[in-house]
Amino acid sequence: MSDEHLSVDVLDRGADVVVRVSGELDFGTTAGFLKVVQPLAEAGRSLILDLAELAFCDSSGLGVFVRLHKLAEDAGGNLCLARLRPQLESTIKLTMLHRLLVIRDDIPEPA
Repeated sequence: MSDEHLSVDVLDRGADVVVRVSGELDFGTTAGFLKVVQPLAEAGRSLILDLAELAFCDSSGLGVFVRLHKLAEDAGGNLCLARLRPQLESTIKLTMLHRLLVIRDDIPEPA
């Protein structure tokens, strides 16, 4: 998926799926993002969001992370946010979402 503000690339590694997100995740792009990523979360696999190239994320983007986390858990999978930029990591900690979401500095190796 790609538009002028957000690009999403999916890498199926068998045991898990890595989704590379670049650009801006905001009110205008979350619906398109969910079209691509929600079915992956609902499949019950390990879902890794690589956010190294995510330049901006507003509250609707944070809400999407929570929604994907719940969908993945309900389906027997899990969600991991990886390689966050300092501003996003700070926002997640400020909103206490780090207590709910798994955050890593790297992309985990496939299981």
